[in-house]
Amino acid sequence: MTQSLAAYLRYTQLMDGDGQSADERIATLVINRPDAANSFSGELLDQLTHLLGTVGKDPTVRLLLLQGEGKHFSAGADLHWMKEAAALDYQGNLREADKLMQMFEALSGLSIPTLALVKGAAFGGAVGLVAACDYAIGIEGAKFCLSEAKIGLIPAVILPYLARKMPAGFLHRQALSAQIFTAHEAETHGLLQKVVSPANVETFVRQEVEALLLASPEAQKAYKSLHRSLAVHGFEQSEVTTEAIAQIRASGMGQQGLKAFFQKVPPPWVRRLGKDATLVL
Repeated sequence: MTQSLAAYLRYTQLMDGDGQSADERIATLVINRPDAANSFSGELLDQLTHLLGTVGKDPTVRLLLLQGEGKHFSAGADLHWMKEAAALDYQGNLREADKLMQMFEALSGLSIPTLALVKGAAFGGAVGLVAACDYAIGIEGAKFCLSEAKIGLIPAVILPYLARKMPAGFLHRQALSAQIFTAHEAETHGLLQKVVSPANVETFVRQEVEALLLASPEAQKAYKSLHRSLAVHGFEQSEVTTEAIAQIRASGMGQQGLKAFFQKVPPPWVRRLGKDATLVL
């Protein structure tokens, strides 16, 4: 069934501290157009938005991995979709851009941790997908390009996410010149947080996921909410921060975490991956 879908969700069941199957799981959102280098189409856009909405409403999902099927993460917009957009008038393009924005906001706005795993090409709008995740891991050899300027366009809808991750000088260079940059350059300038070899990627991703599963899901959600709130005001200190720590400290999960810390026992939210779990496509 998933072979015919432009995108699909793949779930990994989690284990509790006693090694028993838990009610929670990891969701992997897979871009599934490998024959077209996972390029964007109208169908893909609709499915990504729908699937992100599904994840956002699912209380059993602890975190989201974003990957591409096959050799590439995504080559950006496909030619057919670009031709359709080129034939639209201003209002038609505005509607298409609004759909694109809703998809990116659905990803950026998820309350759970989001992690992109990038291999092969990530061009055009695909760079925005990487930037819209909380953080990203690149596999050595991955290449990036904000290619829009080469065809007379600009990275408009994805610019807020890019600007949150990359310093202005580097971002300007890439957006204005549309040059390809490497995974290591992406790491140096904040788009990626780590570059790993193909041989080590499964081990590294597993370690990252298990670290996230040791942390309180309520604290993770509260952190993301606080960060978004502070970003609006330039990260100025305010009563928002004191209210946030007071609220989380007094919460049920906060109290459980403090109690577990003082008693030197694992907190109740800890989950682990099964020994046979495979995370990297």
